[in-house]
Amino acid sequence: MLILTACGQTNDADGANASGGNNASANAGGQAANETAAAGNDAAGNAGGNAADASASADSADALYAKAKEEGKLIVYSTSGRANDAAETFMKQYPEIKVEVSKVKSDEILDKVTKEQDAGQFNPDVIITKEVSGAVEEEMVKPGRYLKYLPADIAPMVDEPYRTQAEAYANYVEFRTIFYNAKHYAEVPVKNWWDLTTPEFKGKVYTADPLSSPAFMDLFTTMVVNSDDMAAAYKEKFGKDIELHGTENAGYEYIQELFDNGLIVLKGSDDVLDAIGKADRDAVGLAVSGDVSKNEENGWTIQPIYDIKPKTSVPDSGYFFLANKAPHEAAAKLFVRWMMGETDGKGAGLDPFNQVGSWVPRSDVQTKNDIPYESLNLWAFDGEALYNTAPKVRDFWIKQK
Repeated sequence: MLILTACGQTNDADGANASGGNNASANAGGQAANETAAAGNDAAGNAGGNAADASASADSADALYAKAKEEGKLIVYSTSGRANDAAETFMKQYPEIKVEVSKVKSDEILDKVTKEQDAGQFNPDVIITKEVSGAVEEEMVKPGRYLKYLPADIAPMVDEPYRTQAEAYANYVEFRTIFYNAKHYAEVPVKNWWDLTTPEFKGKVYTADPLSSPAFMDLFTTMVVNSDDMAAAYKEKFGKDIELHGTENAGYEYIQELFDNGLIVLKGSDDVLDAIGKADRDAVGLAVSGDVSKNEENGWTIQPIYDIKPKTSVPDSGYFFLANKAPHEAAAKLFVRWMMGETDGKGAGLDPFNQVGSWVPRSDVQTKNDIPYESLNLWAFDGEALYNTAPKVRDFWIKQK
């Protein structure tokens, strides 16, 4: 499985995580969603009664272009600036279709689309978003505000969980991990998350603020949800069972011990990498895997760590959706196909998404990373668990500051 994503950086407006979950969103208009033969799951239902049909033969690029030319300008809400790059090549390929991309954070898109649709306004055609601690699936996909769309001719090449198990197809997947300064360290300095709580790293650990980035909060929430894993990693590190100091489990204990060890919280991922990567520093920081591609332009000497006990991280996926009652549905489907790289995975629309530090979930697309996605040691993304647990972890985090 090859995959990608980034958050809070130059390319992406924010970093909400990828979520696995339903294969179909609910049809609020009461009309059953059409069967998606190639994907093996239902297409997302359309709250207005127009089901997104990934199996329709009319979804070929030529057929969609013929319809799209009659529809008008395509409107895209996207967390990622990569959509602008894809739009440029799309408009060269399909000169009779104009594309307007609005870059908005995932949680802001959620709020904006909800208010618009409740007011009877159906403005965007395509939504490109990260998860927001499971809220995208629970509040937007299940009610039919965002619709899953996976072209039947591309579906067989899509890796799981994004073919039949996730809430939608994700064109790129990234994650939060620990970065270090390669000028200072000849070898990877951290092998276990609990290493960061030791005297060696006291006052030398940076992170982007999870209170302003759902993806960073999802990493810590996942540690709480998988507290047994964190407890096992503690015992592996220190050779004894963990003792809790007023916390509920090993996940909360880890957060508390990070703060006790002088955790430094900065605004965003770039701020973290500026702090550890521009000079010969022994500090480490939590940042987005995709940021490794920005070493040269920012003068960094940073490297990500891709194997940490008990798990390296949790996936952060960039999902593609059609908006409910998309005014320009044919153009929307055509643009999604373009960004997916079309049937053979070689289309120019995929290029902005297939980058170092991110992975494309298509078996026929070669990753630019040294390690394939399936070899990464990641927790599965549990949107429902995050949705129910994240508010409590957020409150706990606030109390530590």
